[in-house]
Amino acid sequence: MAGAYDAAPLPLRQDLGEALNRNHERLAQPGCWLDGSQRLAVVAEARHAPDCALCQASAEAISPYAVAGAHDGLGELPGAWVDVIHRVAMDSGRLSARWYGEARRGGMLEDEIIEVISVAVQAVVIDSFTAAIGMDSPPLPPPAPGRPARHHRSDAKTGPGWAMTIAPEDAGPDFADFYDNDSHFYIRRSLTLVPQETRRLWDLLNHLYMEDPRLHELDGMERDISRAQMEFLAARASALLGCYY
Repeated sequence: MAGAYDAAPLPLRQDLGEALNRNHERLAQPGCWLDGSQRLAVVAEARHAPDCALCQASAEAISPYAVAGAHDGLGELPGAWVDVIHRVAMDSGRLSARWYGEARRGGMLEDEIIEVISVAVQAVVIDSFTAAIGMDSPPLPPPAPGRPARHHRSDAKTGPGWAMTIAPEDAGPDFADFYDNDSHFYIRRSLTLVPQETRRLWDLLNHLYMEDPRLHELDGMERDISRAQMEFLAARASALLGCYY
């Protein structure tokens, strides 16, 4: 069965093309807390966020809370969900504990917040890559049947940020391997309240970025540009997008 990215206008590394195809299909599959239809609605809302007047005004303001109003949502999801998605898609550099708390007070379970964030991030990342290679976004598959288990992890604890996470020392046998790689520590840990979902996210990111970004990570890897060129592009993109991690 042909994948959505098999017809990309530029040649893709095999591992990258396969990861993009997997991610494209998984966006429509039930997660741990959202069903397929809800996940597709999150993707649609993330794609709609650039057209939101409130998001556009907030981006120009000194604080996202300096502008009053409601998001221009598609009407498929609750307001708290729409705010989470739009802020992740359009103003991720200014997310805060206040924003996270407002989502919870708006009726979202913490596990739901984490899965919504992950799906929104995947949508933004995959759409950005698709646009960068000059490809139209392929149509999403129909929602796959099935209901999410909605099982809360008892091994998660609050911290080190605002959300509950699973620390390496608390990870059970089904998740301990996720921390085998000691790089990306806090980035990798940030969405671990929903382990299956964080695995889905990193199955994509590990191929778009690098799984182990230390000084020797290019040993044995074939790339069409040099390490210096990679660093230049990364630094320039980070400056333009306000990414200071």
